[in-house]
Amino acid sequence: MGSLGRWAVAAVATVAAFASGTWVCGALLRSVMADPAVRWAVACGVGAALSALAAMWGHGFATCGTPPATGRPGADQASATASGAGSVAIGGCNRGDISTSAASPGLLSPPSPDPPTPPPSGPPPSAATATASGDQSIAIAGDNHGRLATGETSGGAPQ
Repeated sequence: MGSLGRWAVAAVATVAAFASGTWVCGALLRSVMADPAVRWAVACGVGAALSALAAMWGHGFATCGTPPATGRPGADQASATASGAGSVAIGGCNRGDISTSAASPGLLSPPSPDPPTPPPSGPPPSAATATASGDQSIAIAGDNHGRLATGETSGGAPQ
């Protein structure tokens, strides 16, 4: 199924969730709420909540398997390997936090705001290759936008 077909299924599922949730809730509330205006207002609220959940599912369904746009030519051709114990290798861009330490929650400090980066100039980069050969090492063949921690310390401070 193509991208357009997946988006169509997601849209139909969202509309169906709203319609069926609203209709079922409106029918079930008939014995509890005598005033139709109040009953259908509550039913619409329930239908909207169900359609919001369906829309979130639909977005995931429609975009599954689609790599995020990196803005860098050749980034989709990047490769990375990790041969060390507990190592991490990412063949593209990283947007999340990575920790290879057993004490990971305490090692990642709160994020600091990133300075704006200028667009790349010059010729497009060639395909990147990264290798993580040491224990608990991290290799990223693209851009890193997350926090990294390996558990190592320098002077008592985590790296």
